[in-house]
Amino acid sequence: MTKKKSPMLRIILIFFVIEIILVFLSGNFSKQLEIGFEHGKFRIRHVETEYNLQEKITEEFQIDEYYKQHGETPEIYGSEKIYNTFKNIFGVEGAVGTFQLLRMLLIVDIVLLLTALFIRKNLARRPAKSQIIFELIYTSLEEFVSETLGEDKAYYTPYIVTLFLFIWVCNMVGMIPIPGFMEPTRNLNVPLSLGFMVVVVVHFSAIKFKGAWNHLQNYINPVKNPLFLLDIVGEVSKVVSISFRLFGNILGGAIIILVVSSLVSFVVFPIGLTLFFGIFVGTIQAFVFTMLALTYISVEITE
Repeated sequence: MTKKKSPMLRIILIFFVIEIILVFLSGNFSKQLEIGFEHGKFRIRHVETEYNLQEKITEEFQIDEYYKQHGETPEIYGSEKIYNTFKNIFGVEGAVGTFQLLRMLLIVDIVLLLTALFIRKNLARRPAKSQIIFELIYTSLEEFVSETLGEDKAYYTPYIVTLFLFIWVCNMVGMIPIPGFMEPTRNLNVPLSLGFMVVVVVHFSAIKFKGAWNHLQNYINPVKNPLFLLDIVGEVSKVVSISFRLFGNILGGAIIILVVSSLVSFVVFPIGLTLFFGIFVGTIQAFVFTMLALTYISVEITE
């Protein structure tokens, strides 16, 4: 009997065939295939293009700077009113990037919400594969919470699971081959916000278990703690450390994928590199961020 090809192998073969077809259609990438709408009409056409790595990096990671250099008006909004609204709020230098970030965060929220509704609707005594996967994720993280904080504090599990899934989906969504899609975590605002939220939860938990005065006097009472200024700096460094670790790894991975792809002229897309930086590193960074948040909580409430 002949062995059946695995689904992953089929996907890789299909992807490789598509890449070869694109090479011939694009004339060795001297032309670019444009697909979209113009003046209310759908269009597919070839346009001459000259690939410039520096401009591509600027367009991909500093899109507002790219439009400023070229003096172009972005068309990604689909509405001049929307663009003018964002321009008035965030300024010309941040309108496009802010719009892209908010759009991706909205997509991540919708994905998480729909996934949660789907899993809840299909809960069964004999679980399906999707239910098994999410039960495995939940129980694994619940064990970490119980071992770190104690069985009586397992109610932190929903927070830890939500934090992990949110960061993981943010890291994965950039792998979707749709123009304009990006990882929200490669924008420094998102990791910084998550880091700030973690520190707020840490101190809220400390106040809950120790009491407000017993906790705050570590930072405002020089008699009890002569090095209280160092502790304050340490709390600020927690936000910087946990945020920049996530931001640097995700942004660095995206840049490496773009650079390596340009070196091989996109003929054979570095699938292994994408899987490594997209799936492996994205998952590891989501897990590391979550475990650091759990560790910070544990240090504060167990002192």
